[in-house]
Formats: sequence, structure tokens, C-alpha cells
Amino acid sequence: SLRKDTTKPKRGLGAAGTVVEGVELAAGVLREILGAMGNIERKVAINVENQTAMKWMALNTYFFSGTSDVVLPGEVQDNQVLQYNSRKTNGPVATGAVGVFTYAMDDGNTLAVLFSVPFDYNLYSNWWNVKVYQGSRRADQSMYNDLYYDAEPFRGDDRWYERDLGFGLKSRGSMSSSGQATLEIHVNSNNRPFLQ
Repeated sequence: SLRKDTTKPKRGLGAAGTVVEGVELAAGVLREILGAMGNIERKVAINVENQTAMKWMALNTYFFSGTSDVVLPGEVQDNQVLQYNSRKTNGPVATGAVGVFTYAMDDGNTLAVLFSVPFDYNLYSNWWNVKVYQGSRRADQSMYNDLYYDAEPFRGDDRWYERDLGFGLKSRGSMSSSGQATLEIHVNSNNRPFLQ
């Protein structure tokens, strides 16, 4: 007799659009996500680790250019890592993978992450940012402008940067400089040391 297989397929650590238990974020996991995206000129694989002692709930993603083939993971518990990606739009269009995604945190504030992988490296560079906004706020053009132009973004230059986010939180992150970029961010409570 035929039986329906009701087991769920297992997803590896390198699956964008998922949340995994706190693991050591490694460049290998991000490269696995990039590889799964196929041969696309401009793309980014993103890991954000939650070490805040709070639950995060996805709000939305705003794309300035590009898109994603996966949904922003809905819920990220403490000690978990969200995995996400973005890519340029299909076809012969001169666009990059640029946008902002947001999460509502248990304290009522909003965590926002900017990623920017441009199409034209003669004019632009990779940039990223992370910021906590007071209250609940969805990502939009105004938030993108703030994170990209005004809130002191970090260059994607393969270096590590740390920042006090306010509200008892801090961040540490790094973005690679290529058109097939990786972005790794750790968001911690001030009383928790960074593991790397």
C-alpha cells in the first residue's frame, strides 16, 4: 500500500529563511546559503544572532532594489540565529540587493538591519547597519534613508565593527566586500559577552 510520507524534510544550517539554534556563525554557513542561491551577480547571505534574552517577531522587509526568494523568519527566540538572503532582480537589470528588515522585540522596540550590495562598484560600495528604534516600526523608505545616510552605516570591508545600540543592547558585525556578500551580525544584551 502507498503511505504518505509525513516527515518534514530537514534543512541544513545554510538554509535562508530559517531560524536555527544558537550555533557558531561561520563563513561556511553563509557561503552555503550563497551557493544555494545559484549564479547571481549581486546577492547577500545574512545571519543575525539573537543574544538579547528577548523574543523577536518579524515585521517586514523593505527592498530599495532587488528581492528575496524566502520569507523573513517569523520568530527568533533568544540564543537563535535568523538566516535570510537577498538578490538582484532577475533579468538584465542594473540593480543590486539593497533593503532593510525589521523585528519587533519583547521590550516594545524595533530591531532594524540594513544590507546594501550595489550593482555598480565604480560608484558604490557594500554597506550595512543595525539600529534599535523606539516603539514598533515597519521598514520603509524613510527608515532605509536613515540607516543608509544618517545613522553612520558600516562599510562592507571584511572588518568587524561594534556599536552600542542603546536600550541595553550592543552589536558586533562584519560584511564582506564582494558582489556575492556575506553579512554576520551578533546582537547581545550589554551583560552578555560576544562569543567571537
